Amino acid sequence: IMAADPRKRKLVGLGPEQETEPQGDRGPAGRFVEGSILRITMHNFLTYDHCEVYPGPNLNMIIGANGTGKSSIVCAICLGLAGKTATLGRGDKVGAQMRLTCNVLTCCLRLQCSCCRYRAVGNLVIFREMQVQNNQSTWTINGEHASQRVVEEAVKALRIQVGNLCQFLPQEKVGEFAKMSKVELLEATEKSVGPPEMYEIHCELKTFRSKERELEVIRETQLRIIYTAEEKYHVKKSQYSNKTIASNSVLRPSQFLNLAVEADKRNRLWEQLKAVEQNVTAIDAQIKTLQEQQSQLDRRDNELLRRKKMLSEMKGKKRQLEQKISAKQDSLIQMEQSGIDLRQAEQEACTKTRAVNSQKVAIVTEFGQHMRSRVKLHMVKVYLALEIVELSAEKARLESSCREATQKCKQLDETKTALLNTCHERLKKAKETCNIDPRENGIPEELKTAFSELPNTLDEIDAWLNEERSRAECFTGLSSGVVEEYTRRSQEIENLSRELEEKHSALETYQQNISQAKEQWLNPLRLLVEQINEKFSDFFYSMQCAGEVDLHSENEEEYDRYGIRIRVKFRSSTQLHELTPHHQSGGERSVSTMLYLMALQELNRCPFRVVDEINQGMDPVNERRVFDIVVRTACSGTTSQYFFITPKLLPNLQYADEMTVLCVHNGPQMLAPTKWNEKAFLRRARRRQTRAANA
Repeated sequence: IMAADPRKRKLVGLGPEQETEPQGDRGPAGRFVEGSILRITMHNFLTYDHCEVYPGPNLNMIIGANGTGKSSIVCAICLGLAGKTATLGRGDKVGAQMRLTCNVLTCCLRLQCSCCRYRAVGNLVIFREMQVQNNQSTWTINGEHASQRVVEEAVKALRIQVGNLCQFLPQEKVGEFAKMSKVELLEATEKSVGPPEMYEIHCELKTFRSKERELEVIRETQLRIIYTAEEKYHVKKSQYSNKTIASNSVLRPSQFLNLAVEADKRNRLWEQLKAVEQNVTAIDAQIKTLQEQQSQLDRRDNELLRRKKMLSEMKGKKRQLEQKISAKQDSLIQMEQSGIDLRQAEQEACTKTRAVNSQKVAIVTEFGQHMRSRVKLHMVKVYLALEIVELSAEKARLESSCREATQKCKQLDETKTALLNTCHERLKKAKETCNIDPRENGIPEELKTAFSELPNTLDEIDAWLNEERSRAECFTGLSSGVVEEYTRRSQEIENLSRELEEKHSALETYQQNISQAKEQWLNPLRLLVEQINEKFSDFFYSMQCAGEVDLHSENEEEYDRYGIRIRVKFRSSTQLHELTPHHQSGGERSVSTMLYLMALQELNRCPFRVVDEINQGMDPVNERRVFDIVVRTACSGTTSQYFFITPKLLPNLQYADEMTVLCVHNGPQMLAPTKWNEKAFLRRARRRQTRAANA
């Protein structure tokens, strides 16, 4: 398989143990994102004695015949990044990944890293050595020994999740993607492309809801079977509705323990039984007597404990009273030593009270004077307003007359001039009356404000004056006690208002915190699903099909039942149906799975994705369409690394310069990686093509 540019190809060699890098071009120059795989090294690993793979930063097309070792590269990625063997579906022990004639296998991965504490010149090198006998592994990070937990933390910091089918889809797990429930698909998507806190907040919400439900339940009875004299009851819990179901059945008559016995023997047994029962009765009476004595002792003990508690409380109260008496005595001594003259203090208080009252009377008197001045000014304002209204009406009438009869224009102009002069004189007189500078134009703002607060009619003005006069008269006999009471009540009202405001603020804060966790999770999740749906729908539309992704929930408060629902339609005559393992064909499920992963690919949250032989079972039309989408999406400048493993490809496909084609060859006569000469191979291929053309 050749890329569009021969210089963009790579070859993966298979042969004896080698430690040097293969010769030739390593693929297109590109930018490796954080966590991308730079090199994969395998030793005694499945089909390989020794192999080194150098992927590119964008789309890596790993192609080769079945059995050549393509999936071995996938296994090395998984196990080298602390993945579980169950993820691969190839057994539960690392020995299942080893060559039959070896006891130790190793895999080493070099990752692009600039933020991890285990870094060397921007790279993170993880080495794993696996022992087949004891099923144990030895780990190193950049040459230093490390535990598996440290390796898992380093991998997690790079947002690598080899156990997530939305990021890592090996060949044996391709069919399981369509079997994922909506809830499982949502969780896998959150881990793969969501922000780090999205899945954590989702787990917190599910935990809170679960606790709430518990309170409601290259307690029920735990008894499951209950017997009575004639019936048998069987109690069980439904696996679907979680409800308790009880069923009963009639017991059959006894068949085996009903044999007849001799009368004398039976009588002796009855006598023995009666004697035993009498013994039991006597023992029961003794037990009852002892129980009564124990009850009396318990009551006596409780009484003594109560008296002891009462004495302890009285002792505590006595200690508190002694402390209070001591404090009062100290306070009395301090007061006697201070020597306060109560009579002098009373005289000073009376003097201050009289001074305050005098100030109040002066303020009230001054306020009344200002109010009388204000009334006068308002009356002047009213008169001026009336005159302005008359003049405005006269002006309108004169202007109308001017338009109707032009011959009287001169006379009207003279009248208008005379009236304007009169207005100016009256305005000047009004300004002099109001102590306004004649050079100022209009009425000052303070007078306008004062006039606007006064009543508009004379009756209202008289009523307002009488009210203020009565209020001023009431101030003359005001006592100091009333003032103190007013001050105290005002302070209480202010304190209560402040406390009420604080409680309102605390309530709003509490309500906001309640909904904050849900908003932090649900709003970004809806936006994320909308972005996935937009890409997914575009991909299906380009294939002349239809598909959509939505966030499905039967109850908005049941956070453990939220899920991502995939619905697809491959024929125009049908409706959108949910993606299930039963409704669509194998090829249709593969297409849907591939396009969903490509929709996640464009969101570019994880450093790389691996898809192993997902195009198997597709018809040629869908396979070609899917391949075009993969190339277009995975080779864009903003995407992450992508591994696409396939044993075959259709002819005349469209390739991109950003692709890296890794051809995997296998056989007993394979050259070592260091002996493989790509230029010589291409030179011989061109010669054969030339000879064939000349022939």
